[in-house]
Formats: sequence, structure tokens, C-alpha cells
Amino acid sequence: MAIQPEFEKEDEWEEFLDKADPRKRVQKNFQHYSWSFGIDEDDEGFTRDCVILEIPAQRETEPRQVSAKLSSKRLVLSLHGKEVINDAFTDDRWLSVEDSYWELETKTNKAGERQKQIRYLLYTRSDCTKYITSTLFEKEKQDLAPGEDSDDDTADSRIRAIANLKEPEPRREADVYFSEEEEFSEYECEGCGSKSVNVMKKSEDRCFKVYCNDCPYVSVADMNKEAPSIRRQREIDEARARKKKEKEKKKLAEKLAIQDKVPVDLAELEEVD
Repeated sequence: MAIQPEFEKEDEWEEFLDKADPRKRVQKNFQHYSWSFGIDEDDEGFTRDCVILEIPAQRETEPRQVSAKLSSKRLVLSLHGKEVINDAFTDDRWLSVEDSYWELETKTNKAGERQKQIRYLLYTRSDCTKYITSTLFEKEKQDLAPGEDSDDDTADSRIRAIANLKEPEPRREADVYFSEEEEFSEYECEGCGSKSVNVMKKSEDRCFKVYCNDCPYVSVADMNKEAPSIRRQREIDEARARKKKEKEKKKLAEKLAIQDKVPVDLAELEEVD
């Protein structure tokens, strides 16, 4: 059974699962290069964590026209005598220099054109627990928004995130209550909001009433009040249904936009309370 977080943490948990999914590669695009991080198969057939750095090259580029100097701290790469990358890695502890290599390849782009590029495979060390999901080079930090300069995506941090996840309480039927006193709603005065009240049925009353000790307000007592856990469960079900409808609306709008149809008017769709 999959781990389920509390309702308030569902979006955050989905983002974590998406980031930690080994089937998806983290993709970053920049002006002169792009890189991705994920699992790749090395020359011996073993799967390893690997950064694939891709640099566009001219059609007539040959291997002798490529110059690359790689160390655990820095990469300097030149094409046709022109420097393309000269930057330090944001972390110098993850790269296995001896296992990393580059190759010149030709691939078809989205427009159907054949294009040459340098494909640099940067393998991580076997004893490294770090995931390259934020930045690769120091200059990339300039493009980060405030608060995004976090480089703590490691195996330990992911394990802690799973260990600290608080699962929701078991689902309860309407007639099931726990013995704790807080499971039952406390009465309060409808006039002043005070919880210092007495619920009783006096000789002249036809039903139980709430008598406030702080003001003269008297109201009819609801003897069938929901327990807080049941009420919260109902509110979460309603909020989850609203979220589901909102996601369906968004998917429909994106689908129509892709199909180049008239943009959907969300106001005409079923209104979500």
C-alpha cells in the first residue's frame, strides 16, 4: 500500500515523488548548453546516476576541433578554438572524472533537422549520495529565484522526508468514536462564544438547552453534534473533491489549447464552490 500524506501535505508530497522518480530525468536548459540528471547505463551495462551535458555544435565539427579539460572542480570546453564553457561545479565531491567522457553525435531535433552536438556523460562517484537536481555550474545560481539556492538533495534528506511524513488518521464511520474526550465537540455559547456553559434540561424546558455562565444567552442544544474527527474527515472529502474538479478543468483547458481550438471559458464550466 502506497504511503499517503495528510491532505494539507498532498501537493508537497506529489512534488517530492515527481522529483524522486528514477524514471524521470531532471532537465535544465541554458543559452549555450543543456543538462539532465538521472539513471543511465554505462559501458559495462550497469545503471548509474549520471549528468548528461549537451552542447550544440556546427555541422562540420570534428572530434579534433573539440577541446575539453575536466576536473572534479571545473570544466573547460572549447569548440573550434572558441571557449563555450569555463565554469566551476557547484559541488566538487560528486563527479567521477575517470569514468566521465564525451562523444560527438548527430541527432534529429524537433523541427526534423539533423544537428550535431557534444554529449558529455558525467558519472557520479559510487560513494556519492547527492542528486544533481538544482544547479550544475556556479553561474547557474544567478538565475535562481530567492530561496531556491538549496543544494541539499541527498539520499539522507530524501530518507528523512519519508521518515518524517505524517500519515492521516484512519478513516472512521459516523458511528465510530474513540474514547478520548477531545473526540466530542464542546458546546459553546452562540451569543458570546464562551465555552463556560452548562447543557441541561430544566423543568420548564421541552428540550436540552445551552446555558452560558458568562452571559444570559440561552440556545437549544444540538444533541447530535459531529465529533471533530468526523467533521474534519467530511471537510477533507469536500476539499479533495473540489481539488479534483479544479485539476480536471485545468487538464481540459490544456487539452483544448494543444488542439488549437477555441479557448475554454472556465466560467462556463461547472462552478467549483
